[in-house]
Amino acid sequence: MVITSKDNPNIKLLTKLLTSKKARNESGMFVLEGVRICVDTIGESLNDNMEIVAFFYTQEAEEKYIDYLNKSWIKDLDETKMFCITNELANKISSENTSQGVFVIAKKIHKLLTKNEINPQGKYVILNHLQDPGNVGTMLRTCDAVGAEGVILTNNCCDLYNPKVVRSTMGSLSRVNIFIENDFEVVCEILKEKNITTMAAVVGDGASVVDKNFNIPCAVVIGNEGNGLSEEDVKLCDCKITIKMNGNINSLNAAMAGTIIMWEMFRK
Repeated sequence: MVITSKDNPNIKLLTKLLTSKKARNESGMFVLEGVRICVDTIGESLNDNMEIVAFFYTQEAEEKYIDYLNKSWIKDLDETKMFCITNELANKISSENTSQGVFVIAKKIHKLLTKNEINPQGKYVILNHLQDPGNVGTMLRTCDAVGAEGVILTNNCCDLYNPKVVRSTMGSLSRVNIFIENDFEVVCEILKEKNITTMAAVVGDGASVVDKNFNIPCAVVIGNEGNGLSEEDVKLCDCKITIKMNGNINSLNAAMAGTIIMWEMFRK
């Protein structure tokens, strides 16, 4: 049976989770949209990296993206979790300009930060008060690419499950260890106890990232897009690092700066 009504309880839930942070927080669920990210996420659920609640697709998507939707793990998905919806309904629900007609509802996957969750030999990235969803999503994807041990979100970063964040991760959300602890001081205390060096990324007066020794357990802290890290938060870190500029600007977009630093972290 094809769902046609926006008043269907499953469609109401899907719509709420796409549009409301409050609904995501209260339910502990979020939405992924798009063929590739949904198919990859369902595949990740086989490794217990993600719990799938519901899978929505249109008949048009089933025909157009048959190579993706023909995957064995899609065919083996519990039928009670699969819902066919009309193309018109998908376009009304979608957070995209043009919907691919494929959605997944999944359980949230982040963890609260505790000392038992931290690998004392690991390398971490800390996102401190980042507010742009695209930056957060890009940083998570980069962490997946370089093999970071995990990402820690502090000081009320934007909603991890905002559709723009989820879309920007391109599927990396389920492959990265993500921790949330809003109190940055607590984060530094936990990492210090694990002998992990915290490095504050600052604009002008830190050690050059190309000269810094990253061959130690460490965590790089990336600050807010507009204001960077506060003086108080910089003082809580063990040292400062800087991307030295040769041109006519003195700073980079947060995601770009983070990507350069992570490349240096793992290059050596």
